[in-house]
Amino acid sequence: MSNNAPPSAAAGASASAQAAAFSEDDRVHFSTETGTWRLENDDGTELEYDSTKGQWVPLLDEDLIKKQQAAYSVAGVDEEPPQAPAAPVLKRENKKRKEPENYTFATPPTEPSAKRGKNNKPPKSKNTAVYVTGLPPDADSDEILERFAKFGVIEEDDDGEPKVKLYARDDGSFSGEALVVYFKEESVTLAVNLLDDAELRIGEPLTLMKVQKAEFRHKHSSGEGQEVKLRKTVDKKKATRRIGKMQKKIEEWDDEDGFGPSKTAEDEMNVVNRNCRVVVLKHMFSLQELEEDASLLLDLKEDVRDECSSLGEVTNVVLYDKEAEGVMTVKFRDPLSAQACVIKMNDRFFAGRRIEAFLYSGKQRFKRSGAGDDLDGDNDDAEKQRLDDFASWLMTEGD
Repeated sequence: MSNNAPPSAAAGASASAQAAAFSEDDRVHFSTETGTWRLENDDGTELEYDSTKGQWVPLLDEDLIKKQQAAYSVAGVDEEPPQAPAAPVLKRENKKRKEPENYTFATPPTEPSAKRGKNNKPPKSKNTAVYVTGLPPDADSDEILERFAKFGVIEEDDDGEPKVKLYARDDGSFSGEALVVYFKEESVTLAVNLLDDAELRIGEPLTLMKVQKAEFRHKHSSGEGQEVKLRKTVDKKKATRRIGKMQKKIEEWDDEDGFGPSKTAEDEMNVVNRNCRVVVLKHMFSLQELEEDASLLLDLKEDVRDECSSLGEVTNVVLYDKEAEGVMTVKFRDPLSAQACVIKMNDRFFAGRRIEAFLYSGKQRFKRSGAGDDLDGDNDDAEKQRLDDFASWLMTEGD
């Protein structure tokens, strides 16, 4: 294959398109450290793919640059170190020998290596795993996968199996702890924010989970006679195909493939504005409860504001005391917080009722006291206009 020209992809091509173009060439691999594609020629030289230009460019070797600088240096001239390197210096990833990683809750080692990059700071490793505790004894990997896959694409091994690891006690029984590995680091933050102290099985309080970022440490052998486990060799071709597959799943995450929040009937009927910052909550109260306790209106608004503030800045909470379905709306500063609120609140149980949460489409009309009465006859148009004006206010971009 050394006589063949390097594979190519169009400049600016997507990650999945690049993966498809490079996956058949066993000289090409994806560097997880730099996030770029590398190609190793038979003579040992290495190229790096510039996705902006759509070209392969030579990868400079640090030792070679130092030797050249020493050969052409003149005493007393340019002896001060440069303010910045003239070109990026990257070490060949396939020559590195890393020790196996163990996901635990220990603090990572702080000893610096002999050679580091700028300011002698080690490169920040990406953490794409969450550690889960408090799982019920009868939980299995499929159930855990289904719950956690709603918040991001789950990483897969070379055999295509999702990386969901269940831990067992010495007697072989499930310990209630699990490790879930995502493909993207951003999914970890989302899963921790929305699943920590949430139920594995919605509506069953006994299945409350604790979810947090998984920390890791390197395994070291201390003492004689301990076995040192070697890191298995990574098949570049398999890894390339797996990365391409994961990228494709990310692009299809919102489709009907089992990933992402499932679509409701209202989603199918209406095209919801993705920039909407208003969430509608139904079944938060009953009219009888409001009649029996007048203070419930203020207390409930305060409780909902406190709960939703953990997802983002809340600018307004409205309780519609003339709606038999117990309707409330929560307005956030940004659309992402509103979407997170829907994921967290929908299908949760509150005071024995199942909450229904969805983004406000601008078509619903809700009624409340102090904003006009239910009128008949000629005043219907005026009431409709008031509700339309209020709906427009909910959808505005201001506070």
